[in-house]
Amino acid sequence: MKKAILIIPPSGRFIRDDRCQVPVKGLSSEMRTPLDLAYMAAMFEEEGYECVIRDYSAENSNWDDLRSDLENVNYNILVISVTTPTIYDDLKACDLAKEVSPEVLIVAKGAHFSVMDIEVMEQVRTLDVAIRGEYELTIKELAQGKLLEDIAGVTYRKDGKIKRNPERPFLENMDILPMPARHLLDNSLYTRPDTGEMMTAVQTNRGCPAKCVYCLVNIVSGRKINSRSPENIVAEMKECKEKFGIFNFYFRADTFTWDKDWMIKVCKAIIDENLDVTWVCNSRVDTIDEERLKWLKKAGCWMIGFGVESGDQGIMNKINKGTTLEQAADAIQLCKKFKIKTYLFWVLGFPWETDETIQNTMKFAKKIGGDFAEFHIAYPFPGTDYYYTGLENNLFSKDDLTSGNVKDGIVKSFSLSKEQLQYYQRKMTRDYYLSPTRIFQLLKDIRSLKVLMNYIKKGIYVLCN
Repeated sequence: MKKAILIIPPSGRFIRDDRCQVPVKGLSSEMRTPLDLAYMAAMFEEEGYECVIRDYSAENSNWDDLRSDLENVNYNILVISVTTPTIYDDLKACDLAKEVSPEVLIVAKGAHFSVMDIEVMEQVRTLDVAIRGEYELTIKELAQGKLLEDIAGVTYRKDGKIKRNPERPFLENMDILPMPARHLLDNSLYTRPDTGEMMTAVQTNRGCPAKCVYCLVNIVSGRKINSRSPENIVAEMKECKEKFGIFNFYFRADTFTWDKDWMIKVCKAIIDENLDVTWVCNSRVDTIDEERLKWLKKAGCWMIGFGVESGDQGIMNKINKGTTLEQAADAIQLCKKFKIKTYLFWVLGFPWETDETIQNTMKFAKKIGGDFAEFHIAYPFPGTDYYYTGLENNLFSKDDLTSGNVKDGIVKSFSLSKEQLQYYQRKMTRDYYLSPTRIFQLLKDIRSLKVLMNYIKKGIYVLCN
């Protein structure tokens, strides 16, 4: 039987969704289920492969553990999930694998390859195949033994040269995908931060019509929203409950609430099946209203993530966010009305950032009062408009990409240095979470000693990191 090992290397604890490449260090959230590996393993299994998934970062394992795995089982294929900030640390696994087993085929996937595939393969000569764009059908064709030159969306080596095949069209019918291979995961590694219960991610839809200058979604998933059917989503949730004892979910979608009719159908399907689960999702502040919130609450949604980004409308306009501060304030108030918690994402450090615009963001963040918040420094992911603007204006260099991330910033603005932005990011986080109002609000909603202790531990972790 052919064998494949699919890994997250021991190169740092990161959330590795293609559009969301964030270090867990300093986050109030936790490690996230590696759906990319689980989907690819399911594709391999359909073609008769025996598979192993190892999330070395979540397991707190090391390179010796990876070497041991490679030495003890004769794998035909190694698949590596990478992020842009960790790309070259991740791909150290290539040299190690070739050293142990020279004949193994090494495949890597990650948003970085959508733009910088050839550059990476020139530097990492032990990497055989880089997957660009969506990965499931690409892996399926590779598992079927299709010639590399006939597989769309890959960059590969042939006769000592690097070849780049045409792009793969975005997948429109997501229902054709198998259920992710959760039986190969240690699901206990992925938990809800407040209760410590198991929590898994479910891919509900992909794509976003918005044109934010900093976002990878248009590159990795396209501008058209492609959604699974409500019945297909609910079937996966039922499987998670019945087979794995998972009752908490993160709906992985670029904007779960964009298509109102579809969103309501998903909620109704959850209700009709009496799933009795809890879940969180992402939204834009301009795609939320009372009717949506009524169904979200009824179906078990307890928290919504919003990318508010900035408290300065001028910055918002320049990054093409397409929303207003008034819409953000209204969205948060509506969520409070329906007793749905909010998780707000703020980004500072875009080229036009000044002391004044940062002060505006700090004031606005306190004013609208989300339950949880992340303050990130803008990161120039290759392929985004922001990446090219930053390069052209010497706000960072390509060599900086692997020296930091959204927490350890690598950029400066036209007015502020990298060090000033890092200072403001730390100050915003401290001021937000140490606010007496915020502390009182968090404590007021706690219903158990276990949750209280988790909040205290997570709060200390966030503030110390």
